[in-house]
Amino acid sequence: MSLLIQKKTKKIEKKNNLFLRFSSMGIQMAGIIAFFAWLGTYFDKKFQTTTPWWTLSLSLFGVISSMFLVIREILKLNQPNE
Repeated sequence: MSLLIQKKTKKIEKKNNLFLRFSSMGIQMAGIIAFFAWLGTYFDKKFQTTTPWWTLSLSLFGVISSMFLVIREILKLNQPNE
């Protein structure tokens, strides 16, 4: 009986752990994109550009890098434990 309860609690803990991992990934993505967008606006103001090229390019870089981090984390979750 106690073995069955232990298995159920391990499944619940694993689900909660995955939920926390994926929710933190969304916050991490938003933080990375916001930081690079802020950095782009800072450079646009500093160099007084007429077109916001710094903001566009650094925001795109933030999106690409955050997606890279998410994909890497998902691939790490799919690998069997060693």
